[in-house]
Amino acid sequence: MNSKAKFICNPKDRPTPLPHPWDHSVRYFNNPDITLQPGNGLSLFRGDFDLPEGTAKVTLAATALGVFNVFVNGHRVGNEELKPGWTDYHCRVFEFEYDITDLCVKESVITAEVSRGWFSGRITMGEYGWLEPAFAAEVRCFDKDGKELLSFVTDESWLTVIGGRVLSADIWDGEYYDATMPDAHSFPGAYAWKPVTLFEGIEGKFPAIVPHVGEPMRVRPQFNQTPKSAVLYRDVADNGTEFGEIVPLFTRVGDGCEKTVLHKGERLIIDLGQEIAGRPHITVKAPRRARVEVMVSEMLNDSGDKARGNDGPKGMLYTANYRTALARTVYVAKGEGVEDYQPTHSFSAFRYLCLWTDADVELISVEGVFVSTDMQETGYLETSNTELNRFIENVFWGQRCNYLSVPTDCPQRDERLGWSGDTQMFCGAGTYNANARGFLRKWLGDARDGQRVCDGYWDVIPVIEKMSRSGSMKDAAAAWGDAGILVPYMLYLKYNDTETMAEHYDSMERYMTYLASIGGPRKRYGDWLAYEPTDDALVCQAYYAYDALLMARMARVLGKGERAAYYEELNARLKREWNEQFVKNDELTVKTQTACVLAIAFELVEGTVRENVIKTLEKNVIANDYTLSTGFVGTYMLAQTLSAVGLDGLAYSLLLQTKDPSWLYSVRQGATTVWERWNSYTYARGFGAVNMNSFNHYAFGSVVEWIYAYAAGIAVDPAHPGFAHFVLSPRPDVRTEEEMPKGQERIMYVKAHYDSAKGRIESAWDWREGKFTYTFRIPTGTTARVEFPLLNGRKEVTLNAKTFRVEELGGEILNGKAVFELGAGKYVMQ
Repeated sequence: MNSKAKFICNPKDRPTPLPHPWDHSVRYFNNPDITLQPGNGLSLFRGDFDLPEGTAKVTLAATALGVFNVFVNGHRVGNEELKPGWTDYHCRVFEFEYDITDLCVKESVITAEVSRGWFSGRITMGEYGWLEPAFAAEVRCFDKDGKELLSFVTDESWLTVIGGRVLSADIWDGEYYDATMPDAHSFPGAYAWKPVTLFEGIEGKFPAIVPHVGEPMRVRPQFNQTPKSAVLYRDVADNGTEFGEIVPLFTRVGDGCEKTVLHKGERLIIDLGQEIAGRPHITVKAPRRARVEVMVSEMLNDSGDKARGNDGPKGMLYTANYRTALARTVYVAKGEGVEDYQPTHSFSAFRYLCLWTDADVELISVEGVFVSTDMQETGYLETSNTELNRFIENVFWGQRCNYLSVPTDCPQRDERLGWSGDTQMFCGAGTYNANARGFLRKWLGDARDGQRVCDGYWDVIPVIEKMSRSGSMKDAAAAWGDAGILVPYMLYLKYNDTETMAEHYDSMERYMTYLASIGGPRKRYGDWLAYEPTDDALVCQAYYAYDALLMARMARVLGKGERAAYYEELNARLKREWNEQFVKNDELTVKTQTACVLAIAFELVEGTVRENVIKTLEKNVIANDYTLSTGFVGTYMLAQTLSAVGLDGLAYSLLLQTKDPSWLYSVRQGATTVWERWNSYTYARGFGAVNMNSFNHYAFGSVVEWIYAYAAGIAVDPAHPGFAHFVLSPRPDVRTEEEMPKGQERIMYVKAHYDSAKGRIESAWDWREGKFTYTFRIPTGTTARVEFPLLNGRKEVTLNAKTFRVEELGGEILNGKAVFELGAGKYVMQ
């Protein structure tokens, strides 16, 4: 965008400063009387231009501080949503560029609407000073030879007004849309436009306008959801609880179950069957000025019993866990035939919707529209266990819902922040499930921008410095701040992404220098949400040593030998100090699952100590009845660590456990996404603590990394990052009846594929017929080290219907596996 383009604003749209949402006691708690209020409209901007003679091409570049939509002669431009996305607006904001030639006429009008979004909405907590939203754009006209004929930029010649059909909008609270108002984009003459004011900057400074990094947010229609069931009710009956239960007028299932005439005083509850992130889409016929309201939730109240955490009648939406986020949509009908509406300035996460109105409204259809970062999904997993398959699907949904401009912790309550700990713990799984390279590279840019405050990486990224002042957040927390080191290393392993590593390297050096100045990562969250706490100091020092280890590796990759040697020495010193503090008599002094995992996975112990730690971990898991005692830190590495030391059977026993706490426990409680807590809801006890209880929180889904890399056996070779050469080492479930926890059954098959940076890798094993069959594909231009398990004492293998001794394949038998190298091709091995 031309540097002459100015950010323009309407000073009348400056928001009223609001208290920190986590500090005040307002809780909306399922109260329809507390609703989204209309305002006077959004900041609208208008620029009129004439096409020069000979114009062959017209482009538009646009951005905003706030969420914006832009129009040319009444036509919405672009299919991205919630533009420009969330960056640290102190530093940079993304622009979007379009070819608008076909939308232009001789006398053309550009209009834009800008809501407060991530710039001055409630989600910012005042980070940018509660300033008015701003807009910047440039129109360029070219002749057929590419010569520029016109550059029309935002400046004092543009016009503005507060108005339009969107009367109010907020990321957390929702959108209020009045279709009776004139459409400012199709009929701009309906408004009294005034000259704009030039935006004065954030404390006098302006963000750099830069090209978008990674994929933008879009509607992803393949994930849209239609109603699976609908319940209409008017009255609530006493059932002996505080809130009672709804009295259905009808209950319907299947396609079209939502179609009805909704009368004043009635409420229609819709179940989509699957939690999504996005927005409701309604189609109605209604009298003029009829008001339709939509409220959303993740769960329904199960009893009306306050002691079980219910916040309303049984069968009604449970919204207490949204805390102060209203998550509402209000539509005021125009009263002209069939009307179609979905908000574009807000989003939430929901499975259930409740609709009500103040007049008779014919409800034609309702849909849940899915919105997130439009990244390509690259992974697939399937097993013989239906509950595990449901969990895998939940993990995919959790990632889809939370990879939304930034890797949020949750997409529904008054938070939705880019928590760094969740990001680093899940990035191994996330980069199997989807091509997250651009998305995470963008986020690392946000991490660097956060170093404007100090050299540490923050708990949430983009940083909200106001939270640090309130004590809600800090920098350099162990396992959270360290994401700035671990995430670029994962991008290197999965994509051979040395470009991001080099781009980010100086920032990592700043972080490591900062850690040295404060004595290592800070104690803050520890093993978050663990059932068995681990000494915070152990976690902090373990991560500090691991940071140094990864820095040494990355420095060597980038040809920085001197720095690599420095970090190798630092790692050796920190490792020695860790052992001095946490090892006595060749045993860990802290024997939690997480302590054992960190010691092994971060290469902190060797020899006899390592062997003892492995035994301690094994005993701990068995003594804990094959359940997890780990929190965020231990969980994402636990199964991988077990398999890395030869305890595949124990990893399977943990994976297939259904008791609390376990990965499948939430599946048995009806989950369709991964939850924040192991027991966010239980049929036995009801809802968990409302202050922090998300039903869409992807971090605990990190175990799918183990399913890809170990169960299916598609693993990166660190010596050959990016899957130019990789490892195929499937780990079948060979537990005996004596080794399996009561009630479990062995996994009999696993199917997987992964669209790596070098092409699709396929890996599938099956031994349902009493014979182990392994089918796999190595993509063109790559090679793989194949480690085929020789079950039942076999010494030879059948490859593509021909039987060979392992030596004939140029391989060897190691630890009960036939190990050899293969090039590209499709193979069947028995």
